[in-house]
Amino acid sequence: MIDGFIVAVFLAACLWLGARERREESTMGWILAGRALTLPLFVATLVPTFYGGVLGIGEYTWTAGLSNWTVMALPYYLFAGLYALFLAERVRLAPGLTIPDHLESAYGRPTALMGAFLIFVLASPADELLMAGTLLGHITGLSAGTAAAGAGLLALVLIWRGGLSSDASANRLQLIVMFVGFALILPFAWRAIGSPAHLAETLPAGHLSWTGGLGFGKLLGWWLIAVWTIVDPSFHQRCAAAESPTVARRGILISIVFWVVFDLMTTMAGLYARAALPALDSPILAFPRLADAVLPPVARGIFFAGIASSLFAALQGTAMIAAACLGKSRLRLGLVLTMLFSYGLSRLLPSVVGLWYAVGSAAIPGLLAPMLGVYAPRWRVPGPWALASSVSGWAVALVWVFATRLHGEPPLGLEPMFPGLIASACIWTAGFYVSSARTAQAAPNNTPHAPQ
Repeated sequence: MIDGFIVAVFLAACLWLGARERREESTMGWILAGRALTLPLFVATLVPTFYGGVLGIGEYTWTAGLSNWTVMALPYYLFAGLYALFLAERVRLAPGLTIPDHLESAYGRPTALMGAFLIFVLASPADELLMAGTLLGHITGLSAGTAAAGAGLLALVLIWRGGLSSDASANRLQLIVMFVGFALILPFAWRAIGSPAHLAETLPAGHLSWTGGLGFGKLLGWWLIAVWTIVDPSFHQRCAAAESPTVARRGILISIVFWVVFDLMTTMAGLYARAALPALDSPILAFPRLADAVLPPVARGIFFAGIASSLFAALQGTAMIAAACLGKSRLRLGLVLTMLFSYGLSRLLPSVVGLWYAVGSAAIPGLLAPMLGVYAPRWRVPGPWALASSVSGWAVALVWVFATRLHGEPPLGLEPMFPGLIASACIWTAGFYVSSARTAQAAPNNTPHAPQ
């Protein structure tokens, strides 16, 4: 009872912090908070928003062990670092508000609409709704579906008035509580289960392997999904909202340090969960069940609030971005539609890791080449070629995802990202050389004749 009360107080505090922000009527204010995020606020909003899959990390670590660090952590640090060094300042200096705005400027309206569709799918918080429903259902005894609906409604209310300003205001508290919660559970797990060295004797064989038994193709597939960072709309929104290009670049680099520390804590907690709960029937509940096993009341409530912190930060942030993809003139209607779509998707595919793999594998191949072309103009192709590249990458990968789910293994042994990226790259390359050849062919005709 006391644990549920603590979580309720925490969520009420987040709601108050978000709802107290002034109502933003301008699109710039609602989406980008007036481009005024300071460095501390930038870090406070990016860290919990991008780390929204905490129950998914528990699910993956319970299932595959230490490879969580190899698959779910290292590649994201790499691509986040590349984003900070090569893209963050360019995103801040670009005049558009959203990724579709930049696509339209570079390639035209049709490519922008395709990009908006893919960003909507990528940003829609189906995984966060699934996790929030699972956590709140575990605490309250409600069904996961009912709890997820309640979580979605709470997130809507929180960001309804102020958009990113409301989101960032709540994120400051969420960042603190998420770290406190996981810092709290580790000493209790150590005392109840044993030292980290003791885990080597109790964990299943392979759980301390860096690959977790995954083949090279599967590992590479997960690393390619980490390219998600390059096209991630949360990164883009916060960089565009930073008060300066320098804040955007430094903010991401500082955030990586926070993620490293938090990954160390969540990975260790996931290993303790596997050691303590070897017969767990639902791996998505690894962290809540570990808390039930090792934490006393009050401490357990604080830990549950820590899990809720990252879940709701991501739920708020991604819902806001997805809503903007449905049209900037009806942002709040877009929020409602986003939540309804996400709720349906979370009911259709009730696995966090499965949602990550399916959605990322299908959407990223359709976005990567056009997005890189936005920030590297010399490699751009004409609009029709960019659209064809985007559609082909998404369609091929989507077919592969469905075929993999239907047959239980990927066709030709290739994970869905590979054929999608290959199809997109082939069309992009063809478009680049065809347009370059036409430009070179037209150049002599435009050169004035030398005097005879």
